[in-house]
Amino acid sequence: MRVFPLPLLALVAAATASSPAPAQAPGDSAALDVNPPSAEKTKAPTFEEWSKAPKVRLSRTGPAAAPCTAYRVREWLKVRCLGTKPHAMVVLGGDAAEVSFWIDRDERQGGEVQFPMRRGDRRVVQIWAGGVDAAGVFKPKPSLVIQEHWLEDRAAPTVTAM
Repeated sequence: MRVFPLPLLALVAAATASSPAPAQAPGDSAALDVNPPSAEKTKAPTFEEWSKAPKVRLSRTGPAAAPCTAYRVREWLKVRCLGTKPHAMVVLGGDAAEVSFWIDRDERQGGEVQFPMRRGDRRVVQIWAGGVDAAGVFKPKPSLVIQEHWLEDRAAPTVTAM
């Protein structure tokens, strides 16, 4: 049996430990910190603007965000999740102004949240999925948490989906 030094084992354990990965969107999507929003406050994008919006990578994501894609128009962000069957969405903390939600009507297959990303903003959004327990009773369960904050001393916002 071969004996490995303890520091080497600790290094291997740290390198292989599971941790949230940087968000990856398909294609050539840009990260939020590469091209941060300007300080200009604009109106919420129209449906046409959103339909042409480029994909953007969030700062960090976890496994719960795998079915989600983020899009950006000016300082506005939309996180669209398909196949998640959302039941409810709520702002848990921070600024709820100008936050909007959408849950698909087709058997609640997906949904989205839209909000502006402006310097000084902080918000946490919770998405809930619905299901039934063994007795057939409806039970809501937390599905995804999206957190956005843009600290005054930072060049860009931080957006996580876990």
